[in-house]
Amino acid sequence: MIDIDKLRSNVEEIARIAGSFLKEQQSALRQSDIELKGTRNFVTHIDTEAERMVVEKLDGLIPDATFLTEEGTVEYADGRYTWIIDPLDGTTNYVHGDTPFSVSIALMKDLRTILGVVYDPVADELFSACSRGDATLNGQPVRTSSQPTLTNGYIGFGIPYSMDEQGEQILRNAAEQYRKCSFRIKGSAAIEICYVACGRSDAYFHSGLSPWDVAAGTFILECAGGRCTDFSGGSDYLFNKELVASNGKIHQEIMEKIINYGRK
Repeated sequence: MIDIDKLRSNVEEIARIAGSFLKEQQSALRQSDIELKGTRNFVTHIDTEAERMVVEKLDGLIPDATFLTEEGTVEYADGRYTWIIDPLDGTTNYVHGDTPFSVSIALMKDLRTILGVVYDPVADELFSACSRGDATLNGQPVRTSSQPTLTNGYIGFGIPYSMDEQGEQILRNAAEQYRKCSFRIKGSAAIEICYVACGRSDAYFHSGLSPWDVAAGTFILECAGGRCTDFSGGSDYLFNKELVASNGKIHQEIMEKIINYGRK
């Protein structure tokens, strides 16, 4: 039987080690190190090195656990336990010498997330959770905000690499709310979801995301009392590439006025 508290501590340490590596390597990054996977979609050798580092250290913590990773340094296979890893979330920020960026590690058991860890090495902020009501930032409990409406809300969002008609409409819907609330793009989905978890932001929405972008952060947010759905209000936000993450109180208004507003 897995000791989830001990496992959490181990994973937190692994995230810190990988994050320290990323922080050290950012200042030494050269333009020749940067490649494009697609328009605005950057990758470096540092991504893959960090992923190998994390996979190597996680491997063996749980016998027969499989891996789902962004850079594909290990081949995915079905298993009861699966590590979902983004070794460098916020690569565009990273390659431009900007912040935030983060290491994101989640563990799923029978397709249900049971552990999430997100580490921002520049701010030295480590978010983690392994059960409801047990979300923490650097070991201290966190909860979502109590903001009840979009008016005066502080909202994070992201723009997908490939913008479709629906995405353009959502941005137009959001623009109609600019006089009511503040919108921010930070550039690291994992971190921005954790900002909702600790009450800095009231909500976050984004499309075009992958499981490794959101698995750890959404679990931490839900453990902090928040709510996550896809754009239809369903629960398939890990694999459906759509996410609305909120404090719960503001969720329905975002769905009505930003995500669904104006859609036929």
